[in-house]
Amino acid sequence: MRPNDARYNAIPLEGDTTVAYVATRSPISDPYARWQQAERKPNPNLVKASKTFFQPWETIHEGNPLEILERKEPVVLRPLLIMQGELDDNVLPEVQAKFAKAYRAAGGDCQYELFAGSEHEWVAEPGPQTTRAHEMVKAFIARQLAA
Repeated sequence: MRPNDARYNAIPLEGDTTVAYVATRSPISDPYARWQQAERKPNPNLVKASKTFFQPWETIHEGNPLEILERKEPVVLRPLLIMQGELDDNVLPEVQAKFAKAYRAAGGDCQYELFAGSEHEWVAEPGPQTTRAHEMVKAFIARQLAA
């Protein structure tokens, strides 16, 4: 969302690292909401990981994708696929739906897909949902390459 931010370009690279599209599974679109959920669960490892990653703690808001959109910051919005497990209790489906709505409202192309009966790491095990996800990603990428 901020490809030209100097913080993300601190290491000079030879090639162009521009991303044309993004396909995700349960992305952390609102790190603060995920931290709140980890506190409620409770999930001490996830709470600790959040506190370790966001130093100082206030940066959890500055770099929060949902909050960036809500603040109406200038952003680059690439076509986005979000695949989300309906039963995910780590990254909540309602948080993803809110992000997808904000992404679209900001002018982005966002395909949000909820996988019924699926938990957070549902793609770790082979099965119909995993096959569906693989096919969905392939179709999404094919559409982007054809555009």
